[in-house]
Amino acid sequence: MTIDRDIRDRIALLRFVMIFGVIVLHTPAYVPMTALGTGWFDLTKAFFQLAVFRATVPVLTVISGFLLFGAMLDREPGRLWRKKGRTILIPFLFFNLALLPFALSAEHFAGVKLSDALWPFDPAIWLNAAFGISDSPINYPLNFLRDLLVLILLAPLFGWMLRHMAWPGLVLVGVVFFSNYDGLLVRRDLMAVLFYAGGMVAVRGWNLRLLDRYAVACLIVFLAACAAIVHFRIANTTYLRIVAPFLIWPAASMLIGSRAGTWLARMSKYSFFMFLAHAPVLMVTSVLYKRFGETLPYPVYWVLAPLVVTAILVATYQVAMACMPRLFSTLIGASGAARAGLANDAAPLAGPNRTAPAEI
Repeated sequence: MTIDRDIRDRIALLRFVMIFGVIVLHTPAYVPMTALGTGWFDLTKAFFQLAVFRATVPVLTVISGFLLFGAMLDREPGRLWRKKGRTILIPFLFFNLALLPFALSAEHFAGVKLSDALWPFDPAIWLNAAFGISDSPINYPLNFLRDLLVLILLAPLFGWMLRHMAWPGLVLVGVVFFSNYDGLLVRRDLMAVLFYAGGMVAVRGWNLRLLDRYAVACLIVFLAACAAIVHFRIANTTYLRIVAPFLIWPAASMLIGSRAGTWLARMSKYSFFMFLAHAPVLMVTSVLYKRFGETLPYPVYWVLAPLVVTAILVATYQVAMACMPRLFSTLIGASGAARAGLANDAAPLAGPNRTAPAEI
């Protein structure tokens, strides 16, 4: 599957925007809908954290399915699994395992409270912390990669259904995963459905520009739905997350060709590393703020933290790629093209290679 330049740019800019959204989503402190206040800042924070950026994982998941099945990697399971072992499994393992000793030290020496205490030693807790088997890994955003790896294992089966029984297959996937018949196989059940839906877009050759003429309307509908979720205190955002990718995709067409859109697309090469490493950096900003930020209003911290974390990670990427390009590229699953300065194809979070059809 060959992807046009503007479609590649749209995927690239959405990757960066969505990963920045993930950082905003994870900026502490989390306030559930049931505890939401009525002040302007409470409502603004909820608008972004409980509504708008709840679309990040759905958008990235649909893009993942679209790129994988569009590249027909599902027809070569051995090649698919070898490639994704290198580009997704290695970063998943490294950025979890390397964080364990730091998390244990933070728990013991800095008094940082973790969702599951690493000490006293409990094999089940450590297995989850390292591999995310039945609960969140220690680097909790990597839940996404954990579920994506499972979906990659299922991709040959999904691919067969997409080419022989696409619509019944969609119903079957929905029934199996929404009813949780898969058990702990995929922890975010909606991911399987959206991954399959992204595959349908690719395999059936749907027009990716079909809704572009309604870009403004799609954006208004999405933002209005997010506002309604906050206004009516709707805790279950499943329906929003189902439709969000198909509203955000045409809305993003308004940025193509603009200065902002071009800049966002260029920034896409940093996306995967930002995703992998943002949680511990955010934790450090939170600890520092709690201990030394008495004079800084919390709203200022909440706005600045994602920007500071993004700047730190972009700078870290540039330094690491300059000083140890081969090792760093391996750890973040980047291709040889990325080492040459192009965006990598490690995962749906990374920018597409400009010289070839994009894959996840």
